[in-house]
Amino acid sequence: MRWLAVLVCFPLLGQVNRVTFSGGWSRQLNGYFGETESATGLGMSYGYRPLRFLELEAGLTANFHPAAPECSAHGCVYLDDHFFWVPFGVRFVAPLAWKRVEVSGGGGGLYERYQVGNPDNPFDLLDRSGWGGYFRGGAAVWIDRGHHWWLGASPTFFLANPRYARDRWFVIAPEISFRWGRQ
Repeated sequence: MRWLAVLVCFPLLGQVNRVTFSGGWSRQLNGYFGETESATGLGMSYGYRPLRFLELEAGLTANFHPAAPECSAHGCVYLDDHFFWVPFGVRFVAPLAWKRVEVSGGGGGLYERYQVGNPDNPFDLLDRSGWGGYFRGGAAVWIDRGHHWWLGASPTFFLANPRYARDRWFVIAPEISFRWGRQ
């Protein structure tokens, strides 16, 4: 009877590790005073699949200089501001086309940190941090015979609620992943 349990459960085990690097474009969904910002971002994430279709993931995404420069007749002031997002959650993965293509979707918790580095801040923007959530979809295709290197894209919604702010961002990023373990 144990052999039957092993035969049924063994294909469900995943044990795949993934490291992903991404870089893309982000857009603020709710602007203050009707203005929305966009910026370039970079990210890195790690995923572990304890089961074949379930992945636990955590990562870091940095969004650089989202605030637009404020210009007048006397020149422009550039804020040295950054968003840092730390998402952690689950992703459900569905392999398609003979395990060559995968689509995924998931979400979880989020820690957000906003930093303003310019000491001459004319907007009185302060550093802030808070908690929230994220939702992510994605598609990837393997690009080598060993199924170690994958190329994909991942749209993500970051929703955070720090004190006195409601941050909503959409990020779309191409990704390159390296995977190892039992596939």
